[in-house]
Amino acid sequence: MVQYVGIDADEARRRLATIGTELVPPDSDEDEHAVVARVLADAESAVRVEVELDPPDDIYAGMAAWHVNAETEAHTVRSGRGLVEFWTPSGPVAAILSAGVVMVVRGGEHRYRPLTPQRWAIRHSGDADADLGARDTGREPAPWPEVD
Repeated sequence: MVQYVGIDADEARRRLATIGTELVPPDSDEDEHAVVARVLADAESAVRVEVELDPPDDIYAGMAAWHVNAETEAHTVRSGRGLVEFWTPSGPVAAILSAGVVMVVRGGEHRYRPLTPQRWAIRHSGDADADLGARDTGREPAPWPEVD
């Protein structure tokens, strides 16, 4: 499930599209494999790793800091809940992601914070030995949107 925070879902999807980002819920017309096949080449579409994520102690460091990745991402949330925030030309877009969501990011500036323990399947473009190439953008941390 994708639950947008403080913004209408249609407006959120419009803003995210401007930065090449999609949050595809599990009940969409496309299943996980179709989404991945649409954005990653066959050689890149395999799960590179499944990771366990816990809510961070420092909510403004690591993946919880504003960053961009050098590779196109197509990750799937396997379990738990987390909060993602993207920076768009029209301002931030925040969403809660839970099991089954496929998050496609094509270089968009974002930050991520698990709200509960989570499991993610990580896929991305690039050579077999490439990592995501995360780069901190230097955007000042601001309070995260309040969620239930």
